[in-house]
Amino acid sequence: MTAMKTRMSRRDLLKGGATAAVITGAALVGFDTLFGYRQVFGQDAGDDAMTIFNLAATAETLACTHYYNVLTDSSIALTPAEINYLKSAIDAELQHLEFLNANGGRTLATEFYFPQNVYTDREQFSQITERAEAAFVAAYLAAVRRISELGNPLVAAAAAQIVAVEQVHLALIRQIGGRVPNHVALAQALIYNVSDATPILQPFLEGGANFSGPKSFPTADMIREVIGDVGVLPVKPFTDPTLFGEAGAAATGDCTVTSGGDYNVNIRDGASINANIIDKLKPGATLMVTGQAGDADGFTWYQVESRGFVRSDVVAATGGCAAAPAVTG
Repeated sequence: MTAMKTRMSRRDLLKGGATAAVITGAALVGFDTLFGYRQVFGQDAGDDAMTIFNLAATAETLACTHYYNVLTDSSIALTPAEINYLKSAIDAELQHLEFLNANGGRTLATEFYFPQNVYTDREQFSQITERAEAAFVAAYLAAVRRISELGNPLVAAAAAQIVAVEQVHLALIRQIGGRVPNHVALAQALIYNVSDATPILQPFLEGGANFSGPKSFPTADMIREVIGDVGVLPVKPFTDPTLFGEAGAAATGDCTVTSGGDYNVNIRDGASINANIIDKLKPGATLMVTGQAGDADGFTWYQVESRGFVRSDVVAATGGCAAAPAVTG
């Protein structure tokens, strides 16, 4: 995708849709109305690519901040399974954000306001998060439509990959709230252009009655520290030229792994997140890979110098890692 100069600032973003008076005067009981959706079947002009990417990056930054807060600063009694659902969700949202950034997207805000009871009341958390995820699904569907119209089908297909995952998040959030998770036959097309979703973002950016904050976007390393080795499988986007057999020259040389950020990576005595932690790979440290094993969820684990296993998606690997011999995990 070629970069275009964006025409939208944070202030411009806030001009569309619901008025500030309506936003700041609304109570949580009116959340459906406040974040009410309307179907739009025609616009005089569509969004440009960078508007789409900037709005999507802002939404993903908001999502990362929201899920980070519920995992680190919440009094909601989440079950271990629900915590893992949310860790997987924030990992996916971070990967979405990094994809958007790599394609020229720029978030328009790094501080957000949140409804006051969202991190203390399970029902509020589930309902509010469902509304937000439904809006994200709708926005990405609109992005698929518009990016296809702009003549970039591979980027449109990558947006569709994100839609599929956001719909899973919506289902899991409904399940946390005790509602049927798979409640629709198709992902709901609620808006026509991505910019039509700005009313949903507005109170999170501006605050108002019954909102508190702001809360800052944590760093990517802080998010990865929370995720640990409970994340999601990285998947190549449609825009990756190696996805369908156009791979470059195969990597050669010894396979090594390095901790990819300012956090320790768990080394376990087996190729499973249920295996015991026996050591840590410290930030910047590198170890030789002596083998690889798969787990039941489809993740690859690297055996490091016969000391244990690290999961491949939480380290940076270099060299001929695909040729590492298979071992029993």
